[in-house]
Amino acid sequence: MIDARAVTDEPMDWDRLLVRLLHETQLHIIEAMWRIDRPMSASQLVQILDGSVNLSLVSYHVRRLRQLGVVRCSWIKEVRGARERFYRLATADE
Repeated sequence: MIDARAVTDEPMDWDRLLVRLLHETQLHIIEAMWRIDRPMSASQLVQILDGSVNLSLVSYHVRRLRQLGVVRCSWIKEVRGARERFYRLATADE
């Protein structure tokens, strides 16, 4: 049973909700990818974010965004025996 006192006519504050669902770093990553509009690696994102976050943190949040379906891996490049993944924002129909 729904408490009638809890019902409101106020519109949903989507900005407040989004900030609570995603980490601030994830929001910065999404915004950077949206503005630049090309696949980027975690190391490139660190540079774009002016080094305000380290590579391991950016890598972690990009992986989480991939798990959520927000970003997709476009290609993988071998770099000195390691794999550098380049990500892009997922489209609505993916």
